[in-house]
Amino acid sequence: MAKDNTIDYGLIKKGEDDGVRVFEFENTGDQPLIIKNVKSNCGCLVFTKPDYPIMPGKRGKIVVKYKMTVGLIRKTFLVDTNAVNAENDYISLRIKGEVLEK
Repeated sequence: MAKDNTIDYGLIKKGEDDGVRVFEFENTGDQPLIIKNVKSNCGCLVFTKPDYPIMPGKRGKIVVKYKMTVGLIRKTFLVDTNAVNAENDYISLRIKGEVLEK
């Protein structure tokens, strides 16, 4: 997983980046990890999540696509999961950075 569950886009120019980033993770538990849902209160994010349980010791990924609106990127979204370290069944992931005019 990215440091502090955050991916930093850095400074990027609109039209020169597709806005897609990947959160990779490993199931370090002893039970299958299930990603039930990924949700945000912003329509500017689109997610792709695993449709199958991630077995212990295996890796998975959540793909996030930001719609590349000019300005600061400061977005948090929630992953609904059965992970034992998830507070109230959710893990928070974040993206940050800044989109500049081309």
